[in-house]
Amino acid sequence: MPVKVFGLPTHVLLLHAAVAGIPLVCLTTIAIAARPAWRRRFGLVNAIVTVVMVGVTYATDLAGQQLYNHATYLDKIAAQHRSLGLTLVWFVAAVAVFAVALVVADRAGYAEHHATMVTISALAIAASAVCIVQTVRVGDSGARAVWGGINVSAGAEHTPLR
Repeated sequence: MPVKVFGLPTHVLLLHAAVAGIPLVCLTTIAIAARPAWRRRFGLVNAIVTVVMVGVTYATDLAGQQLYNHATYLDKIAAQHRSLGLTLVWFVAAVAVFAVALVVADRAGYAEHHATMVTISALAIAASAVCIVQTVRVGDSGARAVWGGINVSAGAEHTPLR
């Protein structure tokens, strides 16, 4: 994977898909777990998109590792972001497993077994909620690594309005 595409770090280009896609698939997995009618209608599409997001997250992780290894000045400021980012793919993979499990269980006829579907749904909701939290943690640490030393509002206080 190239470190840069069109002069921009590949990680920066990919992370926007992850930042938008991961919470989206987590929220749709929660909705599908909570509403059986939506599971039958949209469950397969959600499961496919969630599995694709595992690949996007992994590609973003690889690009981030290459950027980290290529830019030696990032050693100190991005160390926490790197360590958190390495774990995110596992959280997304857990959501994908439960999104697929919801569809498979529903189509295999387990919808009549209330305890089974409630258990799978509860685990899907919990995994999705934890994944959203981890995504926010990773994103926040990355933003702090990039913008932490820059005081954007410092000049605004002293600039007169005209």
